Formats: sequence, C-alpha cells, structure tokens
Amino acid sequence: MIDERAPWQRLGFKLKLGLRARSEAEWLPSNDLFGNQAARAEQIALKTQLLAKHHQDVFSAMPNTNAAGDEVLAMVRQHLTTYHDHHAHNDHPHDDYRHDDRMASADAGLHPLDRAARLVPEDLLLLAPFPESAADDATAVKWHLVAASLCFPAHWVLAEKIGKPLAAIHEPVPHYDERLAGPVDRFFNKMTIGPISARMNWSLQVGSDLFTPHRAQRQAAEGDLDNHQLCLRLENQTLRKLPQTGFVLFTIRTHIEPVSRWKHTPNAIDDLAKMLNDMSVESQSYKGASLYAGALAKPT
Repeated sequence: MIDERAPWQRLGFKLKLGLRARSEAEWLPSNDLFGNQAARAEQIALKTQLLAKHHQDVFSAMPNTNAAGDEVLAMVRQHLTTYHDHHAHNDHPHDDYRHDDRMASADAGLHPLDRAARLVPEDLLLLAPFPESAADDATAVKWHLVAASLCFPAHWVLAEKIGKPLAAIHEPVPHYDERLAGPVDRFFNKMTIGPISARMNWSLQVGSDLFTPHRAQRQAAEGDLDNHQLCLRLENQTLRKLPQTGFVLFTIRTHIEPVSRWKHTPNAIDDLAKMLNDMSVESQSYKGASLYAGALAKPT
C-alpha cells in the first residue's frame, strides 16, 4: 500500500535519530524521491560548477584523510558499476565508471573524496575518531568531521564545522545536547563494518536553491502556496563505517519540492502549520517558523 501522506506527516518533527537499515543496492539511490527524472544530472552538473568556482567553500579535508578518501572513491565506483550501470556513457559502459569520473589527467591531484563526490548527487562527509580526556580521567572517543564535499548545505558553513566534534557541529540545534548527543555518540562508537544506516530529515525553505549555507539570509515566503515559493527540503542521509580506516562516511542526498504538491493531501498543510506552532520557541527560531506561517495560513 502506497503511503500518500506528506513527508512531515510520516516523519514528524521530534528530534530523534530515526535510523533504519538500508541494503547495499539502495545505498545511493538513482531516482529522485519526488519523481524528477532530471534531478540527478542537474545536481551533478551544479556540483561541477560549484567545485570549479567556489571550491574552498564546498570542499575541505584535513591531513591524513586521503586513505579514507580512497576507500570512498573505490566504494562509490563499485556501487555505481554494480547498481547504476544505466547511467554509464555509451562509449565505455563497463569501465568501472572511470569515464564518468569527470577527472582529466590535470585533475588527478584532487583529494579522492573530492573525486568521489563528483560522481553522485550526494554530499559526502568523513568523520574520524579522536581520543579525548573524559571527566572521570578515562579516555573517551569523539567523532570529528575531517573531510567533506558539501555542495548543498542546509544552512551551515563547512569552514565553521571542519575539524570539530559532533557535539560542536550540532551546537546551534536546539535540544541536541539534551536529547541526541549521547545517543549519537553511542551509535558511532558501536558502529560495525558492513551495515548501512539511513534516516530522513526535513526542513522548509523559500525557493529551490540547493546551496544555502547561511541561515541569516533566509527570507520570508510571500503569498500563499500557489506561487510554489515555499519548498520542502528533504535529506536522505546514510551512515556506514569504512572497513580499512574505520572512519565513518556520512552521505546526504537532497531533494527539494514545493509544499504546494501536498495541498490536496488530507490534513497535510494543517498538520504542517500545527507542527511549526507546537515546536519549542528555540526550535521555531532555528527552523524559521515565522517565515513560513503566512504561506501556510488558510485563506480568509
């Protein structure tokens, strides 16, 4: 039975991990969640432009991350060859996706994570374990962001996050420390090689821009839903542990669709407005709830 509910009706808005197992075949899905057949190629093309014009804004890597990047590049190539061969060019349809690497010999010096990210619409982020002193004098492991190709950030700046542990990365997120910091750290520390974990995360934004690093630049939606200005931003995220380096690879596939798509779905718009209203004051500010209230209001 097809679930016709809007994504926010299925996912809710409570801050939680919400992880599910995912098969290798579905690790990096080929299709757009909303049926836009052109989205994949368009996002990869946009990545190419951003990496050419704003490389320092969308890619960063700390020292000693090349080995993990090599792992990711090999995994992405193998996955594409095995599960998405229909994306191959006609000239070399089985050449291990090297033809689609978008890497000429002049680009061979790029970080392997950078090379891998140019093959897929997903953003690719690497996290590594660092020992830190705990309050009880024991040694705790904290996971730090050590490399990332982040072309489609949802209101966060890569340069401000690189090198930081998970808790510091999520510091602006209301209630993260009290509700999620512990469970997230425990999950990372218990990860094993092989399983892929996945989750969905949604937010709202005005317009369909994918590159939106600055939260302060958000604008209010004008008019109602019929102008298609208010959009749902849905992130399809996965986590898996790399077998050789033990780093964790975090992938984010971003999908954007006008909220008006669901205006005839039973209770969808009312439920969305209620969710925004029921959030804590801190969450409303963080999510920009006031920016979207007018577009979600019922006509008088």
